[in-house]
Amino acid sequence: MRYGRTTMVSFLSSMVMSVSGFIATIVLTRTLGQNQYGIYVVVLSVLSWVAIAGKLGIPEAIRKRISEVNEGNYVIAGALAQLCIYIVLVLFLWLSRPYLNKFMGIQATWILILMLLAHLFIEFIRVVLDGQHLVHVSSILVPVEWTSRSIVQVALVLTGFGITGAFVGYIAGAVVAVAIGFYFIDIPNNVPSRKEFTRLRSYAQFSWLSSVKGRTFLSMDTIVLAVFVSNSLIAVYEIAWNLASLFSTFGGSISQTLFPEMSEKASEGDSEAEIAGLLRVSLAFSGLFVIPGLIGGAIVGDIVLTIYGPGFDSGYYILLILTFARLLYGYMSQFVSTINALNHPELTFYINIIFVLINTVLNIGLTWQYGWYGAAVATTVSAGLGLFLGYHYARKITKVIIPISEIAKQFTAGGIMAGIVLSGRILLGDSLLRVIGLVCLGAIVYFITLLILSREFRTTVQENLPFRVPVFSSP
Repeated sequence: MRYGRTTMVSFLSSMVMSVSGFIATIVLTRTLGQNQYGIYVVVLSVLSWVAIAGKLGIPEAIRKRISEVNEGNYVIAGALAQLCIYIVLVLFLWLSRPYLNKFMGIQATWILILMLLAHLFIEFIRVVLDGQHLVHVSSILVPVEWTSRSIVQVALVLTGFGITGAFVGYIAGAVVAVAIGFYFIDIPNNVPSRKEFTRLRSYAQFSWLSSVKGRTFLSMDTIVLAVFVSNSLIAVYEIAWNLASLFSTFGGSISQTLFPEMSEKASEGDSEAEIAGLLRVSLAFSGLFVIPGLIGGAIVGDIVLTIYGPGFDSGYYILLILTFARLLYGYMSQFVSTINALNHPELTFYINIIFVLINTVLNIGLTWQYGWYGAAVATTVSAGLGLFLGYHYARKITKVIIPISEIAKQFTAGGIMAGIVLSGRILLGDSLLRVIGLVCLGAIVYFITLLILSREFRTTVQENLPFRVPVFSSP
C-alpha cells in the first residue's frame, strides 16, 4: 500500500481524537446528566446542519481544485466565497433566533454563531492542506482540535460551568487547530481571477449535496429524534453512534489520503489501471476495524456502554445497527470519493440526492412509528442503498475490483476473535474491567490471525513499518 504511512498518520491522529473525545464524553455524560448532554447533542446537530448552508460545497471544490495541477489562487478565492456565505447566514440565524432557541431547548443562538465560525474556519484550513497534498498535517489537526476541546471542556464542566463550558471548549479546540494549520498553508501571491471563482462554482454546484448527504447520514436521525423522543434517549443514541463511528476512522483515513492522489492522476491523464488499483486497496482495508468492531460489539457492547453511566446499556441494539450502517457507509464512501476524484461530481450528485431523500423519508416515517430503532434502521437502509449506487456509478467510469477474499479474511479473523472473547466472558463474568481486558485480548487475536491469513495485509504492514520484521515477510 503505497500511501500506507500517510493513511496511518491520519488514522492514528483520528484515534487520538477518538480517545480524547471518549474521555471527555464520559465526563460530560456523568457530570451533565443525560438530559443536559442531550441538549448539547441537539445543539451540535443544529450546528452541523447550519454548517451545510455555510459551505454550499465550497470546501469540496477548494480541495478538488487545489489538488489538480492547474494554476490559480484557489486559497484566497475559496476564503472569500466562504466568508460571504457566512455573513449572510449569520444574519439569517440572528433573525430566526426565537425559533432556534425553542427547538434547541436553550438560549444559545449567539454561541451557535461563534461555533459556526470556528467550524467553517477549521474546515477551510483542512481542505486547503488536503488539496496541497499535506494530508499528514491536516490529519494531525484533528487530534489537536479534539484534545484541546476535551481538555477545556473537562476543566470548565468540572469547575461548575456546566453546558456553557462544553460550548466554550468546542470553540477553543478549533482556535488552537486553526492557529497551527495556518502556519503550513502555502498561499499564492497572485490575485484570484474570475476563472478561479467560476471553476469553484462549477464543482460546488454538484458537490454541495455531498455535504448534505454526509450530514444526513451523521445526524438526520438525531434531528428527527429531537421531535419524537426525550433528550435522555437522544444522549444514549448519540453515545452508541459515537462508538460505532470510532471503528470507522481507518476507512475515512484511507479515503482522505487517496483522494488527492487519484485527483492528481486523473487530471494528468494517468492510466485507469492505477486508479482502479487504488480503489481496490481502499475497499480492501475500509472494513479493517469496523468488522471486528461489529462482531465485538455484539459480544460485549452492553457492558462497554455502562462506562458512560447508568442507563446507557439500553443502547446495545442501537449500537449494533449503527455499527453495521457504518460498515456499509464506509464502503460507499470509497466509491463516492473515487467518483469525485475522477471529476464526475454530477454522478455523485445523483447518488447524494437519492440518499438524502430516502434517508429523510425513512427517518421521519420509521422514527414516528418505531422510535429510535426506526431511526437506526433508516440510517442503515440508506447506507445500503448508497453503497449500491456508489458501486453502480463507479463501474461506469473506472474498473472496479471487489477484494472479496480480503474482506472474507477479515470476517474470519473476527469470528476467531469472537470465540475467544465470548469464552472469556462466560468464564470471567461481566465485570467492566475484565471485559475491557477481553476487548484488548480480542484486538490482539484479530490482528495476529489476520496477519496469518492475509498475505496482502502482511505485505502492507511490512512496507509501512520503519524497520523490517522477518515474521511479516511473505513467502
